[in-house]
Amino acid sequence: MMTSAQAFRQVLTRRIFALLAVSLPLPVAACSLLESHSSTDGCQGGPREIEWCIAATPEGEGGVDAGDSSDPDSGLPPGTSCPSREDARSQISYVDDVKTEATVKDGGCCYTVVYTTICEGRPYIVDTFARTAVTARAVRGGAFTKSYRADGLSPCVDSLDPAARAALAAQWTRDALYEHASVASFARFAMELLAVGAPADLVEDAHRAGLDEMRHARLCFTLASAYAGEPVAPGRFPFDGNVEVSSDLASVAARAVTEGCIGETLAAAIAAEQLASAVDPAVRAALATIAEDEARHAELAWHFVAWAVRAGGHAVCEAVAEAFRASSPSAPPVIFAGDLTAHGRLDSAQLDAAAARALDEIVRPCARALLAPSAFERNAHGLELRAST
Repeated sequence: MMTSAQAFRQVLTRRIFALLAVSLPLPVAACSLLESHSSTDGCQGGPREIEWCIAATPEGEGGVDAGDSSDPDSGLPPGTSCPSREDARSQISYVDDVKTEATVKDGGCCYTVVYTTICEGRPYIVDTFARTAVTARAVRGGAFTKSYRADGLSPCVDSLDPAARAALAAQWTRDALYEHASVASFARFAMELLAVGAPADLVEDAHRAGLDEMRHARLCFTLASAYAGEPVAPGRFPFDGNVEVSSDLASVAARAVTEGCIGETLAAAIAAEQLASAVDPAVRAALATIAEDEARHAELAWHFVAWAVRAGGHAVCEAVAEAFRASSPSAPPVIFAGDLTAHGRLDSAQLDAAAARALDEIVRPCARALLAPSAFERNAHGLELRAST
């Protein structure tokens, strides 16, 4: 019997195929594609040690007693200091570990961290790394906290032990920060759509997707706060005073492959698998919303990339094919021995398996339909694989 997650993957694949049947030119020169595509083996990227810098913490923000930077040679703005390693570990929840105390560089606080690129969702990528805000523990009931709450969403936590609640809080916080970052990613994507002259409906859909991500952030922060037993919300987003907007169609399309065709497709499929095993009504309500929204975001990415291939010709086609070949998504490790599936969380093996299924059943065939359309035929149902292949 087909599971709900299997049915979700089949429906999403058909939806993307139907979209490609309308969007693609006929004929189009095929690009060399997927035979060496490494990312379809699941989330295999693995952790890396990198330097990660955050802003110094003003007194009273972020849950850290920052004190006063009275040393004019410290390199920090007055009235700020760097969080300790332990405080940084509790705040920078989008990295796996913080290994060193801070080193001051260019007025910021830099740490050696263990970092694993997340495999699903539309991240805000700068220099190949996904960037998010840090968490801020605002005053309970304050306006800032309320702005990141979804009314009426209250998971049952009474039967959970402290370790399970802490794990759930950490995992939902990580998701919340990535959903929050997706708002920025879609804002940049909308500007790039304007810069490359994309159709108006794609620009409109990008803005709607950003609003969807805002809703997802509220849902996830609300769940994280419930499990944590205290308000959790995002701090300032680290734009560093600069947002790069590309007007190069090939570059924009290639990043849309990584962030959308792969990332959003995985996000939708993984949310559907989380929903299939979740029991808690509040968690199920949140995941049902997220899964359907992410499916539409995936369709937007495939729609744009198909338009870009048609508009940009072979050069864009090759850039898109290379993006499919080069992408190597990876999932963060889930370090908790207990079973949290009732509350919408999959363990590392389940995440890898879910990602592999999505890549095999959705991303691979849709990428082939996009870039090797000679293997497919159009009919009343959209695209179908030719019987001879």
